[in-house]
Amino acid sequence: MLWKLRVAGTLGLLLTLTACDDDETVEVEVPVEVEVPVTVNPEHKMLTDPFLQLPTASSVNVVWFTNFEGSEHALTYAEQTITDVTTTKLERMMEDSGSAIDNQTFETVTYRDVYRHEATATGLTQGERVDYSVSSTDEDGFAFTSDTFTLAPAPAAGQPLMILLTSDLQSKKNVVANYQKVVETVGTPDAVFFAGDFVNVPDRASEWFDQAKDNAPAFFPALQGHYQQYMPGFPYNGGEILQHAPVFGTIGNHEVMGRYTPDEESYSLNGGFGDPQPAWFAEVAYEQVKADVNPSDDETVKAQWIADHSHNQMSFLDIFSFPDDGPRGEEYFAVSFGDVFLISMNVSRIWRSWSVTPNNKTKFVENAENYTDPTQWGFGEFLFERFDAESEQYAWLTDVMQTEAFQNAKYKVVMAHQGVFGLGDNTVPVLAQPVLQVVQDNGSGGESVAEYTFPIEPATWADTIAPSLESATEIRYQYPLTGDVWLNDIEPLLIENGVDLVHIGHSHLWNRAQVEDLHYLESSNVGNSYGAYYDDTTGTYTANRRPATADFWEDVYSANPRWSETNYPPNGDPQGRVMSFPTQFSPMSMENDSYPNLPFVASNVLSVFSVLDTSTGTVKSYVFDPSDLDSEVTLFDEFSIE
Repeated sequence: MLWKLRVAGTLGLLLTLTACDDDETVEVEVPVEVEVPVTVNPEHKMLTDPFLQLPTASSVNVVWFTNFEGSEHALTYAEQTITDVTTTKLERMMEDSGSAIDNQTFETVTYRDVYRHEATATGLTQGERVDYSVSSTDEDGFAFTSDTFTLAPAPAAGQPLMILLTSDLQSKKNVVANYQKVVETVGTPDAVFFAGDFVNVPDRASEWFDQAKDNAPAFFPALQGHYQQYMPGFPYNGGEILQHAPVFGTIGNHEVMGRYTPDEESYSLNGGFGDPQPAWFAEVAYEQVKADVNPSDDETVKAQWIADHSHNQMSFLDIFSFPDDGPRGEEYFAVSFGDVFLISMNVSRIWRSWSVTPNNKTKFVENAENYTDPTQWGFGEFLFERFDAESEQYAWLTDVMQTEAFQNAKYKVVMAHQGVFGLGDNTVPVLAQPVLQVVQDNGSGGESVAEYTFPIEPATWADTIAPSLESATEIRYQYPLTGDVWLNDIEPLLIENGVDLVHIGHSHLWNRAQVEDLHYLESSNVGNSYGAYYDDTTGTYTANRRPATADFWEDVYSANPRWSETNYPPNGDPQGRVMSFPTQFSPMSMENDSYPNLPFVASNVLSVFSVLDTSTGTVKSYVFDPSDLDSEVTLFDEFSIE
């Protein structure tokens, strides 16, 4: 008797049995299942743990990232598994010479494979948490599976919540400690309200997923408790937060990339980030080239060209899922979450330096070499999105405030990024539309100044401004205090409609104020600070004026200033709002025991976090010293928004 063995498929074998007698041969095939080993591709990995998005009363979305497309993805929760998963590839995830990842170097801009997977857990019950995990199977058949976490749908009204109010992670040195201490102090939050500036350069993949750079953590490792994976031995690991709590964000200046020109040899991610231009000027520029770039007059091609030649927040919006029922999709949105009605606005602008020397594009001037070539201009600190009373965003905001959900909400919270109030360096200039000043010699030893307020109509640019640039002696920008869009248009609307709290970021400090029944809070001192400018009457706190060494301030205090101190207050809130003092103690005394009671925390040593406790309607702020591993986390301020 003779046995023969041959393979049949990849998951089984066929045994062939041959038996012989005097007259015939009989052959019988018997299938036998065997274990086929799967070779693990060492380059494949899950880039994040899963995190939660878009909660409703009976569902929540689960999102995770891998560096491979995969053949199958699954979400397992409440003892069921679903494979209806949407997978997309992020188009602009890149690295370059400024990246720090796994000891790799990138000589030029290099695209990375980043795949986003999103599934929806349905049939959930408000107030009940269930376990969940996700898995992704790569093209070789190997399944990567996450740890088990918990999810829940949006909470019902009346359910007590602890909501983390944070912003400006930006790879700053104290954020890992900050988020770890949040969990250790108040437990896992029920949600995160993130007021912008998630990373530094939003198209740099490693800043989101796996940056390996001392004291410069990536976003997800910090907020998912995995920093030590990239920095072994670091004393903090971050907080396991996003795996359990949905994050709601707002667009800050660090969510916005500038002009997208990767085919240029000089293009870099830092350079692209710092090179936005206003969309209205990109439309002017488009008219000059449309015959070549869009001969069929395709609206999609036009829109993409304008975005690529102005600014975009593509990568940020590709990473997260926010409500998209507004006129600009996810760029600004409103949502109910338990007792809180949250409005996320788009209030951001490009940041530029303070210099008034015309050898670069700054807040206040253009480079003298480029007066006749506006494609090289910076256009000052222009607003990325309008929010004035004549804007689309303002009309949307007023409509939202007429909804039953908003009017019946116990707590009404508005989230924005840029300095709408406060003591920080970035509250000056105020949020006014820039006024372009084209300066010319008047022929009598003086100057004539023509002024144009942004946004500028294409006809005005073509017929009036462009012809004047050949004889321009200076290009300046002004930001009139009286033109403060937030003060003039937004603050009165919020007060009129009973908004309780405005949560902002941007200046990397903690301070707060109250205008009638409206509370302002900036709680962005999670890493380094850009300073607070406050006139301390005791004379002990000396950082009470914006840096006098900046040539801008030299001009302001000169005999013939081009910029007036009236429009650029050197300290305090520029619109005279009175800062509220901490109710328990002033944390600045922890940094310097000679400091008096101060209404802010502006420190590169201390770290602050704030939470909204909806059970009591209070906002509580805590402080600790991350450099001292035994530092206690201490409540230093508490106020009510009831």
